[in-house]
Amino acid sequence: MVALDNTYFDREVISFTNYISELLSPEKVYFVHIDRDLEVPDYLNHEEREDTGVLIPKDEQLKIDIQKVVKKHFHNQTNVSLKVEIKEGTPLKELLHLSKVKHIDLIIVGHKKISEGSGITANKLAREAECSILFVPENQEIPLRNMIVPFDFSGNSDHALKTGLNLNKKLNDSEITAVHVYDVPLFSNYEINVNYEEMVKNVLNFKKSSFKEYLEKQGFENVGILVEFLANTSGRTVKYINDYILENKPGLVIIGAKGHSSWDAFLMGSVTEKLLSLNTNTPILVERNYSHN
Repeated sequence: MVALDNTYFDREVISFTNYISELLSPEKVYFVHIDRDLEVPDYLNHEEREDTGVLIPKDEQLKIDIQKVVKKHFHNQTNVSLKVEIKEGTPLKELLHLSKVKHIDLIIVGHKKISEGSGITANKLAREAECSILFVPENQEIPLRNMIVPFDFSGNSDHALKTGLNLNKKLNDSEITAVHVYDVPLFSNYEINVNYEEMVKNVLNFKKSSFKEYLEKQGFENVGILVEFLANTSGRTVKYINDYILENKPGLVIIGAKGHSSWDAFLMGSVTEKLLSLNTNTPILVERNYSHN
């Protein structure tokens, strides 16, 4: 499902969807625009049909306009069912409802640097959706090159990394990097009686050993996964992840997410939501781990 807001940004989101659909081969793609009020004065929001002169309701005109943009920017139509839908209501609420009733696997939505009041915020959508969400920034270049997966040894990050590996197989000259931010004791919080540098080194060696063991268990020793270990010396995990993303400019970031309980929301809010708030320059795929729900 592709969320559109009937602005200039739609063409970029649709073009990116066209590219992604070539990689994922979906059966159906819904292009959805949700308007807060379709019942508005004729003289403001209706246009005349060229053939009959009869006024066109706003929802019909919106559908015509969006269909034109879809036709122009979405070309991967072989064996893909396309449908444009116009709905009335609160954008976030209606989008979540449609994703449930239509059993959507992936929502694709624009991630603007400056919100224009569409009613769909990245954080709320990421928190409440029951499927995966791909946030597309403005002026995103395609094809994709290189992926980064924040990795914390959880089942969700394992799922995200496997999703990245499957996608990376379909890309040319692309690398996938797992980024692990590991905590080290802060002097401001602890009295440490051992050599600090030695302690950090021991933590790093343990993390490297753990990741090597993970790769061996999964049979990933020879699939070309790169790994970057970042020492968290300030207690700000998301900052290290975002700084690494900004420095390396990957084509896609994949971050694992799970469930919808209050605890899941709390855990997710500590990393994913903050990353979405900090970074509007990079495509971010919030990948749901269905097997853990």
